[in-house]
Amino acid sequence: MSEDLEIPYLHGRDQLNGDFPFKIFSYDSPLLKQSMHMHDYVQIAYVRHGMCNHQMLGKSLTVSQGDLFIISPGTGHSISAIEDRSFELIMADFSPELLEGHLGPMEDALKRYLTPGLASAPYSWLHVGKHRQPLVLQLLQDMQDEYDHKEVGYEFAIRLSLLKLLMVADREYRAVRRKPSRQTAAAEREPIEEARRYVHDNYSQDIPLEHGALIANMAPAYFSHMFKQVTGQSFIDYVNEVRIERAKELIRRQSLTVTQIGFQVGYHHLSHFIRTFKKRTGITPTEYKKTFGDTAGPIAERGMQK
Repeated sequence: MSEDLEIPYLHGRDQLNGDFPFKIFSYDSPLLKQSMHMHDYVQIAYVRHGMCNHQMLGKSLTVSQGDLFIISPGTGHSISAIEDRSFELIMADFSPELLEGHLGPMEDALKRYLTPGLASAPYSWLHVGKHRQPLVLQLLQDMQDEYDHKEVGYEFAIRLSLLKLLMVADREYRAVRRKPSRQTAAAEREPIEEARRYVHDNYSQDIPLEHGALIANMAPAYFSHMFKQVTGQSFIDYVNEVRIERAKELIRRQSLTVTQIGFQVGYHHLSHFIRTFKKRTGITPTEYKKTFGDTAGPIAERGMQK
């Protein structure tokens, strides 16, 4: 039986705290391989770094840093690690009743994410634009801190951050829908996903925009427009993001030189690799190696405790 035809099993909300039905945690295990399942509560999943596989609504997506899912009750899905790829996935689980009476003027807009049976592709997945990724991470970190320390008023603080996160997601969705074609039709989104998967599988090769357009069977100009509409960034920026994320993984392993890693992830000139790496991370590959390599490892980079 294929995974698409698996009967999902149910995670009940008894896994959440009875008095305040909320929890937040992270996954980073290279052995993670979930069976198809569903919840009777809402789950928000955000890829903090790296890449993994997410199956939902009949689609199998290779997801990477900045991808966010809002999984409404009763939606079958599964998450799996990809061999030799590190990742960190932050999960926030909560009962829809947690926000009852707190949605205010956003009630109609936000109900679509909380109501069983209303999950659909346009409202279940988005790539958070690079300029909003720090805000999303900060909101998740704030909820983690409140959840860990449980100081007086922590429930109110978590609700505020959760509402803000849903509003950020809703605005991102609305921004995509305001683009020229009323919504990104599934027939147009799927070729973009094919191009994304190709990048993840072939980042060590030359991948010009024209090659991505060929994979998607689109004219280069239209492909460039559609790719940015779907992912929130240009095709070249996306290729560089995948390459630098892979380079960070290899640097943390301490098994190759910086020059070797640059060539392995698709940069033919060391200077180009160093310049791109510093632009995306704020430090050079050598500085990153000193900070996160050897015994520091990926745990030092995460910052968020489970």
